[in-house]
Amino acid sequence: MRIRKIKIENFQSYYQIQTLEFSDGLNLIIGNGGKGKSKLFNAFYWVLFGRIYVTGVGWCTTDSLPQSAKFSMQRYEFINKRALYNASVNDEVTSSVQIELEDDKGVNYIIDRSVSALRLDSEMWDSKDAWQVRPNILKVSFDSPTGTRVLNDIMAEDKINELFPDGIRNYIWFQGESLESLINFRDKETLKDAVKHISYFPYYEKLSEIISKSKVKITGIESRKLKEVNKHNANVKELISTIDTLNYKISKEEDNKKKLETDIDTVKIALADSETKITGLASYTTLVKKYKDCEAEIGRLLEKTTSIDNFQRSQLPALWILRGIDSLIEQSKEIIEKHKAEEYTVPERKYLDNPSRAKLEEILREKKCFVCGTEFSEGDAQYQYIVERLRLQEEYLKEMEEFTNNMQFSKQFNMFVGKIQDYPDSLLVSLSGIDKQWKDSEDELEKYMALRRKKLEEKRKLDEQIEDIKKKHGVNPVTQAETAGIIDSKIRASRSNLERLQRNLDISKQTLSNYKSELRVTEKELEKLGAKDTTIARVPETEWKHISTFLEDICKRVQESARKELLRKIEERANIFYAKFTEHDNGYKGDVKIGDDYSIEFDAGLNTSHEDRKKMSIINALLSLNQEAMGIYYPFISDAPTSSFDLETTHKYLLGIKDIFAQSIILTKDVDLNSEQYADLYNQSKVSRIFNLESEIYSGDANRGQHEVSTRVTILK
Repeated sequence: MRIRKIKIENFQSYYQIQTLEFSDGLNLIIGNGGKGKSKLFNAFYWVLFGRIYVTGVGWCTTDSLPQSAKFSMQRYEFINKRALYNASVNDEVTSSVQIELEDDKGVNYIIDRSVSALRLDSEMWDSKDAWQVRPNILKVSFDSPTGTRVLNDIMAEDKINELFPDGIRNYIWFQGESLESLINFRDKETLKDAVKHISYFPYYEKLSEIISKSKVKITGIESRKLKEVNKHNANVKELISTIDTLNYKISKEEDNKKKLETDIDTVKIALADSETKITGLASYTTLVKKYKDCEAEIGRLLEKTTSIDNFQRSQLPALWILRGIDSLIEQSKEIIEKHKAEEYTVPERKYLDNPSRAKLEEILREKKCFVCGTEFSEGDAQYQYIVERLRLQEEYLKEMEEFTNNMQFSKQFNMFVGKIQDYPDSLLVSLSGIDKQWKDSEDELEKYMALRRKKLEEKRKLDEQIEDIKKKHGVNPVTQAETAGIIDSKIRASRSNLERLQRNLDISKQTLSNYKSELRVTEKELEKLGAKDTTIARVPETEWKHISTFLEDICKRVQESARKELLRKIEERANIFYAKFTEHDNGYKGDVKIGDDYSIEFDAGLNTSHEDRKKMSIINALLSLNQEAMGIYYPFISDAPTSSFDLETTHKYLLGIKDIFAQSIILTKDVDLNSEQYADLYNQSKVSRIFNLESEIYSGDANRGQHEVSTRVTILK
């Protein structure tokens, strides 16, 4: 099967219509975080299965939003925001994804899923009250001998399920963060489940199951017919009744044995998990102490910075608001100095004594000089001179009155507030103290904040170690340190329970062996009786039973041999892929080891990157073996499979992937377009298409907000 094209319209970050065409080989889609890779992966999954991936929630059906996303996403929010923003009341916005593919028989399919949202009369465009979103519409069109067929809704879903069986979806299309749930080194059931879903081995199980059920059916028919044709022979009836009873007991005991084996596997898994956890807890006591000391110190430093912050908040309105007014104080000081100079300057005496005001007024009345007796008129200069002398005397008297009043007021003011001329100097001294207090406080705050940043960085590194431990041992040594006693009790209980179940299983096996031995003896007695007594009638079902017994035995042996051989092939193929993915590593990298019981050997010496590469190698081995055996080829699509890899490791992984699958579509951020590795990928013949994703920011108006709305796809190859 090949995906030829995907066309996206107004789906999540893809505005209007954007189309990506794919070819055989590796189709590489590059984009930094937040550029639309996961949205493109969602487009693939939504068009086929009506689901999108919501971080922290998982796969959610869009028709069931917001419930399916635990109310973290509204019904309209998977539709492109810019398309919603541009809609007017009563407009309909359509979001759709169309995918074109070709199956291994050359039949072309077009799968189209769409949904429309009606803009309601609501003030806020970006609210749940503004949109009525209709259920999505699914349509599948494909070639048929009678022409193009079109299937809708349920019939279309059936066709998609036929093309992509439910069990295989998680393995051919997966996100990097779900890798742990697909292949888990601590849980062999994950590999067993993967083999069941994506390999040819289940056909052996089905065949063996069919033969076993047929044998039971034939045995029942044989028993009824033998009783019927030999109803007058008491010995035959007794032996057949015994055989029926033993077959019933064997059937029941087989069920009991199967249940005990299932229970034992469950207890073993739980025991292994608990033992891994207790090992992890016991091995990291120093780390736990360091982590808790680090947390305590961060808390102490936070208290310090909070205390300083509270002090600064209280000082700001009380004192620190005066910071920066030095120039104002200096200006005030200058004003006070000028005031002081003027305050003690006595006005110049102006013609008060010789002659007096009374004598001048007398001269003006008589219009005659009192010294020489010369007479003058109002128009003469002598008259004007005396008027000016009177005016100057009047002015001086006013100035003296103001001076006297000011002196009196200054004395009273200085008595009330002290010496005002001393204020600027004392304030400047106070401001200097305020500045020092503020600076000391800021320095202390910065010191504690720097210490806290250092401790937070230390905690971040410790968190990384703890996350690595969680992946390796399935336990958080910090949060679960107190549970060591509980885990230890669980281990003891599990071991005791395992011993009990194992004893019961041994008893069940022995009981089965006894029943089967009794059955063989009874069946031989019936055969001997038939050989001696020619009157005993035979039925053809007896021969059928012998044949089915023989086939059942052969099939079980072939099945077990095929199962072990398949696990060896998976191990061998996985190691080939793992070698490709790690060929640039010089240090220890181990290898893939798979047991006959589906267990995958856990290597504590490996880091997360190597573990992920091992898991991918196993999945890729299963898929490639399945393709070769069944002749069914699926496109391999993965979002962020290389999130734990460095650039060189990503490069080797991509070079390996291009040779494994006929078509693969990988979405990753871990390729540098300016690097030699990218140039190498570009020149690879099996790297058929390369796309780059970028974001366009659309700014709304002040009332409607701003938002990133569009992913732009650029074809690089």
